[in-house]
Amino acid sequence: MIKRRPEDFFVEEMLAPETVSRISEKTDAHGSFALYRLTKRSLGTDEALEQVAERLGVPSGRLCYGGLKDRHALTVQYLSIDLPRGGAGPIPGPVETPSWKLEPLGRLKRPISSRDVAGNRFRVTVRGLTRRQCEGMTSARRFLSVPAPRGGRKLLLVNYYGDQRFGSARHGRGFAARRLIEGDFEEALRLLVAIPDRKDSRERKAIKRTIAAGWGHWRELARVLPPSPERMVAASLAKTGGDFRAGFSALPHLIKQIAIEAYQSRLWNEVARRLIVRRCPPPLIKAPARFGDFVFPSPASVETELASTGIPLFSPRTALREPWKEAAEAVLAEEGIALDDLRVPGMRTPYFGEVPRRLFVEALEFSLGPVEADESARGARRLKRRIRFFLPRGAYGTVLLGALGAADQSILR
Repeated sequence: MIKRRPEDFFVEEMLAPETVSRISEKTDAHGSFALYRLTKRSLGTDEALEQVAERLGVPSGRLCYGGLKDRHALTVQYLSIDLPRGGAGPIPGPVETPSWKLEPLGRLKRPISSRDVAGNRFRVTVRGLTRRQCEGMTSARRFLSVPAPRGGRKLLLVNYYGDQRFGSARHGRGFAARRLIEGDFEEALRLLVAIPDRKDSRERKAIKRTIAAGWGHWRELARVLPPSPERMVAASLAKTGGDFRAGFSALPHLIKQIAIEAYQSRLWNEVARRLIVRRCPPPLIKAPARFGDFVFPSPASVETELASTGIPLFSPRTALREPWKEAAEAVLAEEGIALDDLRVPGMRTPYFGEVPRRLFVEALEFSLGPVEADESARGARRLKRRIRFFLPRGAYGTVLLGALGAADQSILR
């Protein structure tokens, strides 16, 4: 079991060296963007940004971040705030609450973005293990490892998107973006604002249940809901008499774009899985996942061409290429869509943009600790193992843990 405690899943975002070199710590330096280190516990990035904006008294649109971080974890990441008046005056902060701490680091001449992040360093404790599961983790490490250039070992993994990428679909009702491309804005909105997920905060679950119970009574919902993106939707629907396209437009851009990217990611994962099964001979590791099992080959079975392959997130302009063309055609046919369908009718944003992604990723600085007694286990004697590793930007630590058998896995022969 992972994430029994927030400290069991620690993630530290690492800025790219060139970004670090551009930070100015001088109080009189030029730069209209303030850079901060945000340490948060049991809080999603979107929730944390809302609270930071409210605490500092700045519009949420002035905040930018490098990457999203999981809610059920202890995480360190970076954000920037667009300062008024061209950055004149002192930088706000620091601020500390029971759930997050914000520390000013200096100034930048542009807002931070994903390109400023080199990767993430993970420190994970996996608990509740049996002796057999511990042995399985050791075997999986051996199966996936290759020598590192500077000594030691690294793991070669298929670069799947982790389950946390899939947002609104986690509650089992499907992807909002799939409804959007059909023009069904009402059902897309219902998935995003009226169906609680187990990973939502208690407050967000309460808001979504209130909307579900009062669906259609928009004026009343706009009156009783607390300040939130969901209340913005209710207010828009009350004003427009139930125009669901307008209601969807009222959501913050981040929420809308994440809904699009969740569906793109699901398609990417399925294409990658099919390609690995078709091109890599057994044995393979199969790890269960909520949106399709992850399949990992032995590095020795990966052809040179495949090792360097990239598969993009699909857009209407994506050109299907070998070696993944056949897998992509099969996935699109199974979904009953064509690439040209990847649009939101009547809207310019959010949009399906093509984003490159490597098929394989290397986990560096990998360390699998010894088997230890799990002091948190109740009843039957259980074990734990500590794992450390570094992943480049965009790769998911939960995918690596799945490959190791942190949840469960099996060998396909």
